[in-house]
Amino acid sequence: MIKILFICHGNICRSPIAEYVMKDLCKNRSDIHIESKAVSAEEIGNPIYPHAAKTLNKHGVPFGNHRARQIKKEDYDEFDYIIAYVNPRIFLWFYHLAYWSASLLHDKHE
Repeated sequence: MIKILFICHGNICRSPIAEYVMKDLCKNRSDIHIESKAVSAEEIGNPIYPHAAKTLNKHGVPFGNHRARQIKKEDYDEFDYIIAYVNPRIFLWFYHLAYWSASLLHDKHE
């Protein structure tokens, strides 16, 4: 199983669009699992942004009852690919990713 996680700041616009477009493109592939999450906590539980929903609807891409969720440390081990829709606010996330990756490598090789 290939597991892909899309992330953006709030998980209400960019990353959900990527998630649902990719799910639609891969709908006949049972070997691919796709999700999206946020790096911040400010939108947790909120639905997809109305303009994002309108765009997905315009292109016939189903998105269900999406609610924003935040990335967790465990996600780095769970997903094969984590794809970030970057803006300056995500710099801190990359710092944490580098720190956790270095910690994991250190722990695995002791």
